[in-house]
Amino acid sequence: MHAERVRTTGLRSFLILCALPAGVVLPLIITFGIAAVAERISRLNSSAISVSAATSSNSVYWIITFTAVVGALAAAYAQATSMRGPARDVDRYLYPRSWTSAAARWIYYGLLTAVVSAVLVAVVMSALPVAFPTVYGDVALTSPAGIRFLITVPIYAFFACGLGVGLAGLIGHPAGTLAILLFWVFVMEDAIIFVPNGSKIQSFMPFLNGVWGTGQDLVITPPWGVTGALVWFGAICAAVFVLGAAAVALRRRPGRPARSPRLPQNSR
Repeated sequence: MHAERVRTTGLRSFLILCALPAGVVLPLIITFGIAAVAERISRLNSSAISVSAATSSNSVYWIITFTAVVGALAAAYAQATSMRGPARDVDRYLYPRSWTSAAARWIYYGLLTAVVSAVLVAVVMSALPVAFPTVYGDVALTSPAGIRFLITVPIYAFFACGLGVGLAGLIGHPAGTLAILLFWVFVMEDAIIFVPNGSKIQSFMPFLNGVWGTGQDLVITPPWGVTGALVWFGAICAAVFVLGAAAVALRRRPGRPARSPRLPQNSR
């Protein structure tokens, strides 16, 4: 974990240049931007357009959507890049057990993303009712939904990073891993509803289950309830991580030694 921190810190690291803007700044801008527009519309006293009051269970959607996924992308990118070029040789010689570095990356990025998401949830749910009381006056960090978010959003973020590391271990290519992960989260799980029996299949999709398990309002009905949905998500993430760690171990297996050329009998 310390080695990964050293490898990825610095003003020019991808955590600062990519993960911070996309995982922290962007969800805050979207959340407070939408809140500002909704508050302005609610004060127009117009009969043509109206804004419904927001609830606590629907106040941190963009943090759940962006922060956790960006953390998973960062973990996946770190794992994939460690399997290529000079970093692959360093990984091979530093860690005799192939799963050590993968597990360390899951813990490192998982804990980092969990802490950041918990802080963002606390900030957003505390600031919204103060800054925008007309629309977000009912939002409360101390409500049952707020307390649940403080607990479940970090859990969701932590396991999402494990899935990212495992997926990178299976694919082994940075760009391919990020493309598949983004397609999985933002396209496939929503588009699956258009196939036959799509609504039933969608109820088993891991990320939708994870988001629903945090307490966020979604139009899906998994068969195992809200907490069970989060457990289902965590189990899938753990399974993908195990498969990825196994794939990394297979890639690190030494090949068969090359057969030495046979010299002619009259050679000395």
